[in-house]
Amino acid sequence: MDLSFKEYLQSKLQLRQAIEQTPRTVVEYEVRKYCSIALGENKEEGKIVGLKPKNKLIVEWRYDVINNPTIVYIKFKDVQALDEQEEFQTFWPSTKLKKWLSRHTREGQ
Repeated sequence: MDLSFKEYLQSKLQLRQAIEQTPRTVVEYEVRKYCSIALGENKEEGKIVGLKPKNKLIVEWRYDVINNPTIVYIKFKDVQALDEQEEFQTFWPSTKLKKWLSRHTREGQ
C-alpha cells in the first residue's frame, strides 16, 4: 500500500489529534441499599447525601490513566433533595469512590 506524502502527513495529524483526546465514559449506577455519599470540594465544605434503594447516580470518568480513571462529575436521579441537572464533585479519591460504588450500587441497565 503506497501512501502519498500528503496522505502520510494527514494520517500523522489524525493520530496526534486522537492522542490528545482523553477518553471519557458516563456510567449510571443504581443504589442497592440505604447509604450515604460525601459531596463537595473538600471535607470542610462537604455535605453528606443520604441515598435510598432505586436512586441512581451518573458518574463521568476521564481516563488519563487507564487503570485509575478520574472523576469528572456525579449527577443524581430520583433524589428529592438534589437537582437532577446539577453536577457534583467529591473529595474522595477515585479509588475510594469505585470501592464505595462496588459495595452499594450496581451498574444500571
